Amino acid sequence: MAPLYYILIALPCTAGAMTLALLHIYRHLLNYTEPTYQRYIVRIIFMVPVYALMSFLSLVLNESSIYFNSIREIYEAWVIYNFLSLCLAWVGGPGAVVLSLSGRVLKPNWCLMTCCFSPIPLDGRFIRRCKQGCLQFVILKPILVAVTLILYAKGKYHDGNFSPDQSYLYLTIIYTLSYSMALYALALFYVACRDLLQPFNPVPKFIIIKSVVFLTYWQVGSHLIVSSLSK
Repeated sequence: MAPLYYILIALPCTAGAMTLALLHIYRHLLNYTEPTYQRYIVRIIFMVPVYALMSFLSLVLNESSIYFNSIREIYEAWVIYNFLSLCLAWVGGPGAVVLSLSGRVLKPNWCLMTCCFSPIPLDGRFIRRCKQGCLQFVILKPILVAVTLILYAKGKYHDGNFSPDQSYLYLTIIYTLSYSMALYALALFYVACRDLLQPFNPVPKFIIIKSVVFLTYWQVGSHLIVSSLSK
């Protein structure tokens, strides 16, 4: 178990985050007038209770933290896909996007790493590839979690151990590549549909979602370091 003062600080923070998120979800369900959008919004907001509870349990029951972290990471993949689905719903669905972007192309760009490619037509194939880019992470993440748990049971996985003899290094590389591809697909979709998405201002929303992911990651990572130093 983590030091008691860590737990005393984490407990009210966890309870506060869960209470606010669940209240927000309740208000959405109470005023469920835009189901096309709100079903995705509710799923995204629910990541806060999931992250808060799993992180707190990882802090308290650090010997079982890998199981709690696995639940959190699977939900993270689900949130990424739901955010893309929400953006598509905002602009009227894939069909409406294709009609709105008909005849337009995504020009080569250094920032988007498309400088070596010819202009990309913004058609149905482009939208499908953006969805596939996110879906591959949604599908791959549970598989990686299952492999992680199997290797952990066999003593071949240890969090933070980048030794070539441990699987953590290889799973982290696969995870990073898959996650980067999903974020890249989201970025391409946003750049292509920026004009259509402008009334909904999705960038701050996405930054807030990712801040929850990264802050939780560093919280768990710091706990692992403290646990290692205390042994």
